[in-house]
Amino acid sequence: MTTREAAEILEVTPEAVRKMLKNARLEQSGVAGRTILLDAASVHRVKREVKRSGRLWTEQTAWAALFLLSGQKVTWLSSSELWRLRKRLASISAEEFQQLVRNRATSRRFRGSESSKAKLSQVLALTGIGVLGDTQVANSFGLAAGAGALEGYAKAGLINKNAKRLGLREDATGDILIRELNFVLPLEDGQVPTAAIAVDLQDALSTRERSAGRAKIEELLHAR
Repeated sequence: MTTREAAEILEVTPEAVRKMLKNARLEQSGVAGRTILLDAASVHRVKREVKRSGRLWTEQTAWAALFLLSGQKVTWLSSSELWRLRKRLASISAEEFQQLVRNRATSRRFRGSESSKAKLSQVLALTGIGVLGDTQVANSFGLAAGAGALEGYAKAGLINKNAKRLGLREDATGDILIRELNFVLPLEDGQVPTAAIAVDLQDALSTRERSAGRAKIEELLHAR
């Protein structure tokens, strides 16, 4: 569908649609002349997202929630902040959680050669579909293991600094999804917590992967 059609469905301006496309929240499927065509499934996925009147969590709070849900220690919030966050986690659904942690990173898509991907995979903290090549991780989500598109977290500025050397070019339809972080403390060891992998899977185009991510978040929320 066109940008204008997507804007009508989402009840936003065409400019807002273009911003969501740039941030990889929506997927581009092609072009017709000068008209950008969007993947209809991604538009309807955003439409289904829970709209909340409250503000989304900050990057720091989002990562604290992802760590808590994964059973990992949080050192960057106060005890009172952690208490309030735990209380909030006890009352939300997987869809609400996914929306609240939307500010966890800024997403950008790129294209590059296979050698570029190989080099890039060494500096990214792999997540979402990018980590499903690990049989153990894939099995934990009830998914088949296999190499897919490259997806991972990187410190903000790292890609801009190394894009030319890696042979990357920004492309809204690219199969390299990089989630840039300003707050890097949580991923200093290069490992992405389970809850973060799950919410990233909830952004995938595949229904099976989205369902697996949502099921994992529900499982983690109910285990609390």
